[in-house]
Amino acid sequence: GQYEAVDQAIAWANNVYQTVAVVTREKLPVTAQAQKEGQDMLDTFKLGLTHCETELKATRNVEQHRTCVNALTAGYYASLGQLAGELWAIHGATSGASRIRLFW
Repeated sequence: GQYEAVDQAIAWANNVYQTVAVVTREKLPVTAQAQKEGQDMLDTFKLGLTHCETELKATRNVEQHRTCVNALTAGYYASLGQLAGELWAIHGATSGASRIRLFW
C-alpha cells in the first residue's frame, strides 16, 4: 500500500546517495583536500535528501519525492563537474601531471 511505496521511495533515494558518493570519490583527485571538498558537497546533498524525505513522509506523494531527489541529483552532478574541473586543473598544475582528465 501507501506505506510500502514510501519505504521503497526512501530506499531508492538511499541508493541514489550511495551511487553519488561513489561517483564523487571517483571523479575527484585523491588528494585529502579534494576528497574533503567532495565530502562537504555530499553532506549538503544528504541534507537536501533529508528535506525531500521529510516532505514525502508528510504528503505521502511518491512522485513529488522522486522529482525532488532527481532535481537535487542533477544540480549536484553539475556542481561536481565544475568542482572536479577546478580541482583537476589545480592538481595538474601542482603535480606536473602531463595530461588532465577533464572529460570523463
